[in-house]
Amino acid sequence: MTAVPEEILGLRVEVIRSMRRTAALHIVGNDLQVRIPERLGDERVAAILQQKRPWIRAKVAEWQPVPPRRPRELVSGESFPYLGRNYRLKVLEGYQVGVCLSRGYLRATVRPGEQGTQRQRRIRQYLEKWYRSRALERLREKTSRYARQIEVTPRGVSVRNFKSRWGSCNRTGHLVFNWNIIKAPHAIANYVVIHELCHLIHPNHSKHFWRLVSRHDDAYGEHKEWLKQRAVFLLGG
Repeated sequence: MTAVPEEILGLRVEVIRSMRRTAALHIVGNDLQVRIPERLGDERVAAILQQKRPWIRAKVAEWQPVPPRRPRELVSGESFPYLGRNYRLKVLEGYQVGVCLSRGYLRATVRPGEQGTQRQRRIRQYLEKWYRSRALERLREKTSRYARQIEVTPRGVSVRNFKSRWGSCNRTGHLVFNWNIIKAPHAIANYVVIHELCHLIHPNHSKHFWRLVSRHDDAYGEHKEWLKQRAVFLLGG
């Protein structure tokens, strides 16, 4: 009889049996959670782990610490993240100033007379304005979609530049998100939205709160850990 391995690629294997109908793998910290139907035998679990080994290896690679980044020079060719993809910056000169996403590039237009540190400052301002605008638009869409799913009614959505948090929900039901979250993949931004919407029902981090979050994002543990590992990258990039 094939036994379930205790460890794979540095991750501790934790088998969780329940009334679910299908098997699912989730990486939570240093644990690989294998969630399976109650009647599934160890041999089948071992086979699933062997089959999913390439996926596990790729996920482990994703969790590697992000190397420190050099300070931004804000010049053509630098890469900037948006919804999980990286876009090259293209600096142009003109009088219709600002940033837009066009033909796979983030195009930043500055006035011809702006050079050196003044040009860098302008580009930084235009990028933040663009990110804030896109964040507000996309997060409003996501909030509306998941609010219907969770059956809650937030009072409003806004964005700001938090230093150490991704969102908040006040007593009136107004949600505020860190605009930097728009740099992360959709699944990560979705988790943050779901997290704050669930606070409209449970204004705490009790087991009931996390149970509700898991009902709408069954990989929330992975997404939470991804944010923990990539926070410096998102906030600085």
